[in-house]
Amino acid sequence: MNSILVFVIVIVAISIIGFRFRLPPFFTLVGGAIAFGLMIGTSPDAVFQQIAMGCASMFNSLGIPILAGSVIAKYLAEQGLIQLIVSDLRNLLKHPPTLSGIAGYLIAVPSTCPITAFIILTPVIEFFTSDKKKRSLLLYLVAIGSTLGVAYVYPTPVTYSLFDSFRINLSPIIYNLVAIPMSLIFLGLIIWYIRRQVKFEEDFNLIKSGKKRDEGSLHLRAWAPFLVIFLAIPIGYLLLGMSHAGLLQFIMLAGMITAVATAREDVRWTGWVLGAKHGGVVLFDICGAGALGYIIQQSTFPADVSIMLVTSLPIYLFPFILAAILQTAQGSRIVTAYLSAQVLATTVVTTMLNPLALFLMIIAGTSVICFVTDPYFWLLHRTSGDEVKTVFKRYTVPLALIGFATYLLALVIQFLMPV
Repeated sequence: MNSILVFVIVIVAISIIGFRFRLPPFFTLVGGAIAFGLMIGTSPDAVFQQIAMGCASMFNSLGIPILAGSVIAKYLAEQGLIQLIVSDLRNLLKHPPTLSGIAGYLIAVPSTCPITAFIILTPVIEFFTSDKKKRSLLLYLVAIGSTLGVAYVYPTPVTYSLFDSFRINLSPIIYNLVAIPMSLIFLGLIIWYIRRQVKFEEDFNLIKSGKKRDEGSLHLRAWAPFLVIFLAIPIGYLLLGMSHAGLLQFIMLAGMITAVATAREDVRWTGWVLGAKHGGVVLFDICGAGALGYIIQQSTFPADVSIMLVTSLPIYLFPFILAAILQTAQGSRIVTAYLSAQVLATTVVTTMLNPLALFLMIIAGTSVICFVTDPYFWLLHRTSGDEVKTVFKRYTVPLALIGFATYLLALVIQFLMPV
């Protein structure tokens, strides 16, 4: 059966089954992987081997970062250090929506993983408001902020894979001068919209009332894991010559070791157990997405999509649509950027498009559509307790709008500064 048709059938089936029966994402995603493999004619033995490989690939790349993020968060929570972090942040950013979105953006960049940033910040959000609905909105702002930080800022794995694959004449500094302000403007608009829709005056007054009491020097013990993560970046990148894959493991391990070393003795075991338990649930859901993504990658789907797009789309649409389809198929922005770059590097696209416009078109596609194969979607679903349609409205739709806006800006850059 045609791989594109099978892909559509599986995605629709996963959406309906997950929504109707409220199954854990791991089951729906792995079930979708089995169905996809068998429907395209792969042998059962190969299907289950590919599922194992897909799970292993996600564990290999995100196992330590997710565990580290969870452990750091639990150690901070167990020692009451989350409150100190909130105290420091609210002296700079007074409104909870602004605080949530910017914190997600800033922490995601050094951790190079939006999910890690989300896991670290989730306990912090508990202290921003006692209202469940408002807290849910703040979680979505953290998710969107962290996603934008990883998707747009160089050198995260998403952007690095583009520079590494194309090897074209585009300065990372020039890229960041365009991409960072663009992403912050998008985030600012989302924050403004949330503040217009839901009033946070009481939460703002609560934060403001505690300002005098909390003003003072930075609580270094609470921030120690994050400071070590930041400091580990130049050490790993410049001194040790690490790749981004190795750097992510290095900096998150350094942060976790710092959290353990600075923790009180009475919480060292409980913090580890609670962090490992929480991280394990998150990781297996992500492994499910990895299984589906890997089986799709190993099929003829990428080639079939490329042929279809090349023969039916104008050159200006090709990078964006290709990335959007790959993102919908396997859910990982890093994989989407890498596969898109690998496919496009073999075409004439790189000689016909402005490099900056090309990069932004691919990044725009990684935001469309973040749905059932996106592990972040299911993490939000579980953490917020919202229904699937609510997560779709508050996470998938805003990112899709940001993706379309990024694509339009990329077109403007292309027409103003053609190759």
